[in-house]
Amino acid sequence: MINEQRIVDNFLDMVKIPSPSLNERAVADYVKAKLEKMGLEVTEDNAGESCNGNAGNIIGILKAKGSNTKKVLFSAHMDTVLPCDKIVPIMEDGIIKSDGTSVLGGDDKAGIAAILEMVEQLIENNLDHPEIIVVFSIAEEIGLFGARAMDIEKYNPDFGIIIDSGGKPGVITVQAPYAAKGKIEIIGKPAHAGLEPEAGINALVVASHAITKLRLGRVDENTTSNIGVITGGAAVNIVMPSVSMMYEARSFNGKVLDELLAETKAIFTEVATEFGAEFKESIEKGYDGFKVEAGSEILNVLEKACNDINIEYKPMKSGGGSDTNIYNTKGIPSVNLGIGMSKVHTKEEFIKIEDLIGCTKLLLSIIKNV
Repeated sequence: MINEQRIVDNFLDMVKIPSPSLNERAVADYVKAKLEKMGLEVTEDNAGESCNGNAGNIIGILKAKGSNTKKVLFSAHMDTVLPCDKIVPIMEDGIIKSDGTSVLGGDDKAGIAAILEMVEQLIENNLDHPEIIVVFSIAEEIGLFGARAMDIEKYNPDFGIIIDSGGKPGVITVQAPYAAKGKIEIIGKPAHAGLEPEAGINALVVASHAITKLRLGRVDENTTSNIGVITGGAAVNIVMPSVSMMYEARSFNGKVLDELLAETKAIFTEVATEFGAEFKESIEKGYDGFKVEAGSEILNVLEKACNDINIEYKPMKSGGGSDTNIYNTKGIPSVNLGIGMSKVHTKEEFIKIEDLIGCTKLLLSIIKNV
């Protein structure tokens, strides 16, 4: 049933439209026009105002056809990571890739293309279906801001299908971690490093002593912790007056994450006090984790949908976050589907056309099994 030429054309059109986070206006207009042409009720919310973006989330409603009273959310995000100002997609041997000077933007325009083709198929083939709520969100890559601002409760879906994951169709993220990140800063005291270093307090030395006490890397099977960026110093002949570090931690267990954050802050406070330095931090929870339990309605539907089209049903957990985390936090049981995008966030990003089509077939099978 899938119109391969159409889905590929839509995908190629979209990846050529630059849409870095907070600048999704052009691609938002593109998908609005597509949804309106298909006859959906289309609105744009004010999510962009919450994060200084130039577009809001695009929401399309396709009213139910037949007796099914369910409501199902299908969502993908419009923004892409940099560099994406001039994407030149190349088709070769059934694969779509970038020309090596930019990302491809399959994350997540592949998800958008699959949803658009799914809706086209429902309408063209006059298929019965539940109410379909389409959401194309903004600013996912920089903090899930579109999903956070989305008034999803207003639409009251029974569950959500987010298409924003690597892995072949049938790979389904059913668990993702709680996460926190922010800045850690040590304020020492400057002094001339050659004349009177003892008069200063080297912030890097303080930080180093604290870091040796931290649990970093793989903390346990469910938890990670990392310092990824360090900046500081004024000049080579000045005792470093301050140093700042960007820190993040994730865990599938919210309590464990809270304990790790408290421990990390306590270590920095203790060591800074010992050296006579000052400790500041702005670590905040980014999003809550989720776990969709086996035997739930949404997973029963997904397993049957995979079986019906002979693809492997493969529930898994992921170490990353997505809009799926936000929708689950808002009370909408949701999962994240694989669509085959590979090497995302790199200039080597690519996607197989067969996976783009396979994911669309899975979406239609999901609708059939709701």
